[in-house]
Amino acid sequence: MSGRPRHHFVARYAFIFLVVAAITAWAQRAAAQNASTRRTPNFAPDRMETILYGVAYYPEYMPHDRLEKDVELMQKAGITVVRVGESTWSTWEPRDGDFQFAWMQRILDRLHAAGIKAILGTPTYSIPTWLYKEHPEIVVTHDGVAPPLNDPYAPTYPSSKIPGYYGPRQNYDFLNPYFRQHAERVIRAIVSHFKDHPAVIGYQIDNETFPTGVPTPYMNSAFLERLKRKYKTPETINKVWGLVYWGQLVDSWDDLPPRNGILNPGYKLEWENFQHDVVTDYLAWQAKIVNQYKRPDQFITQDFSGGVHTNLDQWAIAGNLDIVAENPYLETQKRLDARTIWFSGDLGRSLKHTNYLVTETNAQTIGWDSRTQYPQYPGQLRGCLHALGCRRQHGRVLALALLALRPGNVLEGSPLARSGAEPYLRRSLTRRCRIEETRSAVGRSQERQQSRDPVQRRLRECA
Repeated sequence: MSGRPRHHFVARYAFIFLVVAAITAWAQRAAAQNASTRRTPNFAPDRMETILYGVAYYPEYMPHDRLEKDVELMQKAGITVVRVGESTWSTWEPRDGDFQFAWMQRILDRLHAAGIKAILGTPTYSIPTWLYKEHPEIVVTHDGVAPPLNDPYAPTYPSSKIPGYYGPRQNYDFLNPYFRQHAERVIRAIVSHFKDHPAVIGYQIDNETFPTGVPTPYMNSAFLERLKRKYKTPETINKVWGLVYWGQLVDSWDDLPPRNGILNPGYKLEWENFQHDVVTDYLAWQAKIVNQYKRPDQFITQDFSGGVHTNLDQWAIAGNLDIVAENPYLETQKRLDARTIWFSGDLGRSLKHTNYLVTETNAQTIGWDSRTQYPQYPGQLRGCLHALGCRRQHGRVLALALLALRPGNVLEGSPLARSGAEPYLRRSLTRRCRIEETRSAVGRSQERQQSRDPVQRRLRECA
C-alpha cells in the first residue's frame, strides 16, 4: 500500500465520501417523505378519527355580518363540520369567467379559527342565469302544478315537464357540451383554489344527482351509439325487443324513433339502463377532476336522497367515491318508524361496506308548503341521530340548520337562525356530553356494546 501513489487514496476516500453523502441525502429524503406521509395519511372511511357533527351552512343567504354569530352558535352546539358551497354557482361565478373566491375564503378562515372543518361542494346542480342566457338548451324541464293534498301527512310536489325553462334545480342536459365545459371550469377553479385550505376535509360532487330522462339531441345521439355498440344491427333489436309487435320493426338505425311516447318494454328498459350509466359516468367525471387536485387526506362524496332509487345505480356510483353520503328525511311524531332508520343506515353502509355520512336530514319540519309541517317530539331528532350512529353512520349534517327562510324556499327548519335559538340549541339540537361520549366510542367495540342501552331508550322515545 505504501507504494501506491497518494492520489489513489485521495480519490478512494473522495469516492467513499460521495457515496456516504448520497446515501445520507437519500435517507433524509426518504425520512422527509415518510414524515410527510405520516402528516397527511390517505383518507379511509373506516379510519376516521371521530364522528363528524355538523350542519349544511348557507352563509350566502345570510347578512354579511352574521358570520360571527353563526360560528358562535355552532361552537355552542358542538358543531365540528359544515357543508358549504354546493348550490352557489352564480356566487362563485357571477359573470362568465369572473370567479369570486373572497367570500368563501372569509368563511373558511373563520371556521378554521373556530376548529370547524368544511365539506366543499361543487356547485353544478343549479346553473347561473348568464349560462342559461347563453345556452338555454341546457335546461330540459320545468315544474308543473302540484297535485292536491290528499294525505295531510304527505306533501305534494310538482311534476317535471318538458320543455325546459329556468327555475328548477337539477335541470340540465348531462351530455350538453356547453354545460360540461362550464361545469368543468368552475369545478377546477374552486378545488384548485381551496385544495390546501386546512379547514377543507372533503368535497361533495353535485347534489342528489338523478337522471332527467329527457331525450335531448345529445342524449338521443349517445343512446344510438350505445345501441350500435351493443346490438350491432337493427335486426338484433327487432328480435330482442319484439318490435314486430304493432308493426314497429326498425330497418336502419336512422329510423329509430326517440324515447318520447315509446311503449315497448325492451326499448324502455334499455333507455333506463342508459340513464343509469349517464349519471354514473357524469359523477365519475366530476370525481376524476377533483382527484387531480385534492390532498390525500381529503375525500370525495356524493349525497343520495334517502331510500333506494330505481333510477340510479348507487353501487356503481359509490365505486367512484371515497365515502358515500345520504340524506334521509324521516317521518316525525307518531309516524316515525324505526325500521326506516335501520333501512336507511343499512343501505348507506352497504354501498361501500363501511362507514358513511349523513349530509342532510330534517332538523325540524320539511315540505314545500305549510300544510304538512309536523315538528319532532322532544328527543326524536336526538334518538334518530343515535340510531343512525349505530348503523356506522360517521357524520351528521342537519339540513339547512343555518338557513334563513326566504319566500318560496323549501321549509326545512332553521333552528340556528330564528330568535331564541340559543336555549333551543342547548335543549334539543345537541347534548354536548352525549356527543363526546359517542365520539369516544367510535372504533371501540366494548364501548359500542355499552352504548346500546341508551340507544334503545332513544328508540323507545321515537315510538
